[in-house]
Amino acid sequence: MKLRLLAVALLVALSCLNPSWAAAGVEPVVPESIVKCAECGMSAKIGNRFTSRIVQGGSTLYFCDIGDLAAFIERTHPKEYAASTHDFKSGEWIDVNTAFFVIDKKTFSTPMGWGVAAFRDRAEATGVPLDFEALRKALR
Repeated sequence: MKLRLLAVALLVALSCLNPSWAAAGVEPVVPESIVKCAECGMSAKIGNRFTSRIVQGGSTLYFCDIGDLAAFIERTHPKEYAASTHDFKSGEWIDVNTAFFVIDKKTFSTPMGWGVAAFRDRAEATGVPLDFEALRKALR
């Protein structure tokens, strides 16, 4: 167990030291593990389709729900950061600035009840797709 945690910590640390993987479209290989949400403190699986992350100042913070990521950004107003979440359809990491978000609490049962799902392609986003800025305003 300690070896697995050490391996995960090392992979996360390496990805923080060289965040160029995000710009190049290459994702670090991180085994599915449990993280603590930086906004609400709840445990979450990194592989959950609603889990998101933010990289700022060399640190990576994880969130159990896309709504918690938006709430964290609204609460802390970080100046420079890179944030990503999972594409609802494929489960792959996508940049929040290029994603399309849908708020639908009846369709998307999310960990904290925000009801937000992210999509890489606008055509796959049911309902009224929002960009990340519009999502943040809608969740205020």
